[in-house]
Amino acid sequence: MAFVVPLPHGVVAGVHIPDAPEPVPEPILTRLLEPERRHAQSLHGYRQVQFAGGRLAASLALAELGSRRVPILSDEHGAPLFPPGVRGSVSHKNDLAVALAARGELMLGVDLEDTDRERPGVAARVLTPRELEANMALPAERRWVDAVLRFSVKEAVYKAIHPALRRYIGFGEVEVWPGNDGTDRVAPLSPDVAAYSFEARHAWLGSRVLATVKARRA
Repeated sequence: MAFVVPLPHGVVAGVHIPDAPEPVPEPILTRLLEPERRHAQSLHGYRQVQFAGGRLAASLALAELGSRRVPILSDEHGAPLFPPGVRGSVSHKNDLAVALAARGELMLGVDLEDTDRERPGVAARVLTPRELEANMALPAERRWVDAVLRFSVKEAVYKAIHPALRRYIGFGEVEVWPGNDGTDRVAPLSPDVAAYSFEARHAWLGSRVLATVKARRA
């Protein structure tokens, strides 16, 4: 089962994948282009499942844009290499892989996160002191979703600008201030990240948050 949804930052396509490390069946692998299939066959376990699902999702997004399908491999950091004139990003979580794609030269990032299982201590690791203060001021039942939402937007920021910065971007380098209308304000805290301006949004897929980010040089 798959879906394609137009969002303000581009087209998001999703493909349901097995939440298991068993090899991807050959009929599914044959839906990949030859270079993608060869790379998938070199992977094992969840990595193979996630790679295949992400590339199938990316192919749906490219088709929706009217772009010719080409193999989407990875750079040395694992980021997907979309064709010239198209920017994109891939994410996956358990049984779902998603791809965001849009025409143009702006940098894009997408992230998918679950909110149905709370993990103690995550907020303290991924939020800045100001974010954590705002989070703790919320009613107890809203704190976990707020922390996951901020985390997801930070991950999408990382994916958007990592190909340009070529380094790890820490959670303390940006603050995220969610909006009630699905838009989120990203405040850079480090000089490298402040070289970019961001437009961030979030949407909900059931209990999952889908964060998308568009970035450009400030």
